[in-house]
Amino acid sequence: MKSLAVIPLVASIVLATSCQQNTESALAGIKPLNPAGAVVPVRVVRTSTGYELQRGGKPYHIKGVAGVQHLDLIRQKGGNSVRIYTANYADILLDEAHRNGLTVMFGLWMRPSYEKFDYYDPKAVAMQQQQIYEQVLRYKNHPSLLMWNLGNELNNHTLDMKVYQVVNETAQVIHRLDPNHPVTTTLTSSTFPIPAIARLCPDLDVITINVFNTLGRHAQDLKAAGWSGPFVIGEFGGRGWWEAPQTSWGAPLDQSGSEKAELMGRNYESTVASNGSHCLGSYALYWGNRFEQTDMWLSMFAPTGEKTPMVDMMQYLWTKTEPENQAPKVGVMLLDSKPDSLSVALKPNLEYTASVSAFDPDGDSLAVQWKVTRDVDEFHTLPQNRTAPEAIPSAIRQAKGTTALIRAPAQEGAYRLLVNVYDKKGSVTTNSFPFYVGQPKRPDVVVSTGK
Repeated sequence: MKSLAVIPLVASIVLATSCQQNTESALAGIKPLNPAGAVVPVRVVRTSTGYELQRGGKPYHIKGVAGVQHLDLIRQKGGNSVRIYTANYADILLDEAHRNGLTVMFGLWMRPSYEKFDYYDPKAVAMQQQQIYEQVLRYKNHPSLLMWNLGNELNNHTLDMKVYQVVNETAQVIHRLDPNHPVTTTLTSSTFPIPAIARLCPDLDVITINVFNTLGRHAQDLKAAGWSGPFVIGEFGGRGWWEAPQTSWGAPLDQSGSEKAELMGRNYESTVASNGSHCLGSYALYWGNRFEQTDMWLSMFAPTGEKTPMVDMMQYLWTKTEPENQAPKVGVMLLDSKPDSLSVALKPNLEYTASVSAFDPDGDSLAVQWKVTRDVDEFHTLPQNRTAPEAIPSAIRQAKGTTALIRAPAQEGAYRLLVNVYDKKGSVTTNSFPFYVGQPKRPDVVVSTGK
């Protein structure tokens, strides 16, 4: 008589084997969109000093961006690659990338555990893998394809490494379906899972890391965690809202666009440019505009299309040449003559003066736009539920260039003052300032009296 403890294990193995067979039969009818002759082979090659990415037999260093907007400008600024996160609109995006002389890091979406996906459920895993394999077969011959990226930050909000067993199993099959392109997965900046991934994922060709404020030291962090293989920086930019200093009520403190660009430059030189033997390149985030804490926190372009100092910085890092016309330089914002680090609280319906320091390096005249919105709580908002708050029309009482008179809203709560400084030549630089109306739940915050 078999032990009862063995029966569930046997059942799981039988189910997994059945799912694998069903998957393989379902894939038999999938045909690639492009002929085999269109493919440009890509490999990660071991060298005498480390590693090298080769495309079509030639060294290829990734000068990339993450985002699907303004693809026509990437090559113009000196870039060569774009990162996409899912197969949504992949036919259009791959073709557009190819027309613009770009390669594509192709995201094969895997649901993260925090979305209640169970990586111990072999049937659910097999269904997800089948979708991935279908995408691989469909797009594997496209000439712009650079590499496959399994998931994004699958280690976020979890300590369970089961997902990386699945990542490796999936990578094994992808290599059989497409021997011409490397496979990676993208992690957060936490080095906690590195030892497990080194052990559980031998079939990954390279790992990819999203890292912002601490990018400058991340090569050393990876080495200290035991990683000696190649890596790609999958997202970087200014300081992320999740790692920023906070007010007493938990609102993250922003940087000006100028400060973000300077941080990007320092970090890029320290980790990407200085570690060519192991860092295969990077992707700056976000090439376009999207709302995340504010409409400009991570955005490299305004909603109306103007470029930011981060675009200028990437052009310099990629080409070592400055743009013909640079974005304005923006510095400190003050509200009621106080910096945001003092956790500024205002009284309802009273008026206060705001200011920002700004100048244009090319001597262009500046146009300054002010607005006040409700602040958002990104720490408790899923990405798919992000909604940009509307500007409060009565909050800006008077605006004269780099100074403004604002009226605090009547309702108690967390708000944010935002400023956009335009040079009227196609560039904008921004900053934002969180404030509270009423008394925050901190006795040491003094509410300003205003006018």
